[in-house]
Amino acid sequence: MMAALFVSLLLCVISAAILLFVKEQIERIFFRWKDVPFLHVMNVLIAGGIVATSYYMFSDIDVHLSKMTWTKQFLYVYAGAIELFLPMYILGCWFIRKRKEREKKYTLSKDKKVLYINEKYLARRRDDYHSKTS
Repeated sequence: MMAALFVSLLLCVISAAILLFVKEQIERIFFRWKDVPFLHVMNVLIAGGIVATSYYMFSDIDVHLSKMTWTKQFLYVYAGAIELFLPMYILGCWFIRKRKEREKKYTLSKDKKVLYINEKYLARRRDDYHSKTS
């Protein structure tokens, strides 16, 4: 049981990172960097299935829950996997959002005009850049 939990937790972290990267690339290619909440829902459901399947396969849960049908057992494990995965996914989303804000090149107005270029971005990209205001 403990090994199954460890493997599931490891798969949970790996799948969160991979699915967040894939979500970001899908948004970049198809939606021009707009946030699509449906992709978050799909990521959580897919990762829940991955984690639940791994836990169900590596543990001897069918012995402990032998009075229930197989689908009921899997649904219980799936609900637990989503509970395990959701906090990690939210934390990963928060880290990615912070990274995007930090690496933002410029700020746009409501009519999509560039208001100002982020000086921290320029300073990171060019060693010889020194702001006149700092």
